[in-house]
Amino acid sequence: MQKVNCLTVQTVLLVLLWSIQIWAQTEPNRNLRLHPLESRIFGNNRMIRVLLPSGYDNVANRRRRYPVLYLNDGQNLFDVATSLFNPMEWRVDETVGDLMEKKEIRDLIVVGIDNAGRSGRANEYLPYPDKYLTPPLSNPQGGKYPDFLTNEVMPFINTQYRTEKGMDSTGIGGSSYGALISLYTVIVKPGIFGRVLLESPSFYVSDAEILDQAAKARKLPERIYIGVGTNEGGQPNCIPGDLNKEAVQDVLRFQKILQARKYDERRLKVVVEQCALHNENAWARRFPNAVRFLFGDYSPN
Repeated sequence: MQKVNCLTVQTVLLVLLWSIQIWAQTEPNRNLRLHPLESRIFGNNRMIRVLLPSGYDNVANRRRRYPVLYLNDGQNLFDVATSLFNPMEWRVDETVGDLMEKKEIRDLIVVGIDNAGRSGRANEYLPYPDKYLTPPLSNPQGGKYPDFLTNEVMPFINTQYRTEKGMDSTGIGGSSYGALISLYTVIVKPGIFGRVLLESPSFYVSDAEILDQAAKARKLPERIYIGVGTNEGGQPNCIPGDLNKEAVQDVLRFQKILQARKYDERRLKVVVEQCALHNENAWARRFPNAVRFLFGDYSPN
């Protein structure tokens, strides 16, 4: 009888411990705010995910303003439970929180902009057709995205939160198609975004038309970070040091374009990661160095 009681107690304790762990994992991030946003430009709705720095609501900080980093594919940034394509995430909240606590980056607001879902993502992120897309889109609407961002998302954020204005305090970024539309946005909306983060960018679309546009752009951001893996296609046998893949070659071509525009190591950081894949785990792994480069000029004011 005592043995049964002992086992029962142990079982209860194990269940209780398991429940506490699950609760801890699912407890909402109190610095992450969710806002539904209706877009007149695209005629749909999506969630805007706003990560605030610790202490944002403190009385002592009530007049303080913060730089902002806008990131595409908001579903994939903060939680595997909301990630759209696979159970991976960028770990943006953990990384940014840790870097701000260590004073390695400026205190900033991160805005995750949800995409339009599996069926609508490409339509909004492609400024020109991608002949390799299945099913094909003959007339994607990515040309509207810069207006959606600057006329709908940013005014909403600037109204709701204490944001710091100006190029030096405003960044944009994304991965894959999300990186493509980020670069397109800074080209067609010059003077708004001073920092851009491009992970595994889909520069190949429409015969790398985006790179031709970049070469002719009147103004580009002051700081640009680009990350790419040498195994974006997920080949089973990756050869370290092989830079011949199209994704890498496109990034290196863009690097040359920027260097011709007098970008040096203070303004441009290019990371080519050996055998890295095209997924959120790779982008999460490179994200700390990316955000350090873009917002590492820490200032307590």
